Amino acid sequence: MKLTVEYFWKQYTDSGKKHLFITGWRGKGKTTLFNRLIAKIASDGEALPGLFSVYIPKTGVMLRNNITKDEAAVGIYCPQKAEIGKNMIPHSDGFYTVGIPAVTAAVQSGSKWFTMDEIGFLESNEKQFQQALFKLMESQKLIAVVRKTEKGAVPFIDEILSRKDAFVIDLDDYDNDDYWD
Repeated sequence: MKLTVEYFWKQYTDSGKKHLFITGWRGKGKTTLFNRLIAKIASDGEALPGLFSVYIPKTGVMLRNNITKDEAAVGIYCPQKAEIGKNMIPHSDGFYTVGIPAVTAAVQSGSKWFTMDEIGFLESNEKQFQQALFKLMESQKLIAVVRKTEKGAVPFIDEILSRKDAFVIDLDDYDNDDYWD
């Protein structure tokens, strides 16, 4: 059986849960599924409120507001850390200038959905951003790619994925050959 966007969407809607998270290790198709689900949710290709991460090799990670297109750095490349595989250090300013304002504006807009193409370790120490995101989750639905980590390594990610109102698609549970249509 080939797994399709419709298959995953039906699993989510049948679950009755509010939020939809996609996780899995690198190369499993998280972003592909995320983008296809967004296309299904958005009417006529409209931009949904949300945040998009832009990785710039050997520079950092920028966070972009889907609506205003404002962007700011949330991660700075640190070559000294490249040897251990974690070559980004968090840069808080981007969460305050782009992240929190995007989340706050979405709550005030009353939009049904908020999208994030990645929640990962860069958000793990940003308590005010986390609080804003949790507040948003009280009123809106969140669809996001959540970076997979070892359980306990990033408590914020564990908390997001273990919410009772969260439906989690773990693409590691599927063989890549099973999807897409």
